[in-house]
Amino acid sequence: MAHAEDIKIGLLLGYTGPVESMMVAISAGGELALKEVSDSGLLLGGSTVRAIKADSTCVDNAAATAATERLITSDGVKAILGAGCSGVKGAVLSNVALPNGIVKKSPSATSPGLSEAEDNGLFFRTAPSGAREDQVMSEILMEQGVKSVAVTYTNNDYGKGLADTFETWFAAMGGEITISAAHEDGKADYSAEIGALAAAG
Repeated sequence: MAHAEDIKIGLLLGYTGPVESMMVAISAGGELALKEVSDSGLLLGGSTVRAIKADSTCVDNAAATAATERLITSDGVKAILGAGCSGVKGAVLSNVALPNGIVKKSPSATSPGLSEAEDNGLFFRTAPSGAREDQVMSEILMEQGVKSVAVTYTNNDYGKGLADTFETWFAAMGGEITISAAHEDGKADYSAEIGALAAAG
């Protein structure tokens, strides 16, 4: 019979940053799952699991990497739920989790590039890749008779990846992309960007 122990699982989520409001529910869901596993008494001879939270910020690779290093080296977590955002997810996977042999599961990182990331079988996600999202969005547009679109995307790895796969799917289905333009997040005025999209027809 296995010896009961207290197993620590990291919750590496964007508790601050652009998606912090979403992370409240995601974090609560992770904690609830860990509580249910612990309360069942069925895990490894009655072992319990508990969450150790760390902030990935969602946008700062250095902060996310440092937070992951602390979870592994100082807190001694055995696995990590997160990061929630694609950009920092790639950084912490390749720089920290992979070299330390730590399993990571993301509830919301959808970048198509993560499907090709070197992970030695240690990375999983519950949300589908953005490539699948883009396929479905392209199918819906075609079903609605929309054959020509202008694309704008947030100027980061996630936005660029999503735009690229959407454009590939939409064009493969016979659609036309009149313009594909990046925009910076959080600007006070997007008049110039809207004008460029409109001018593209």
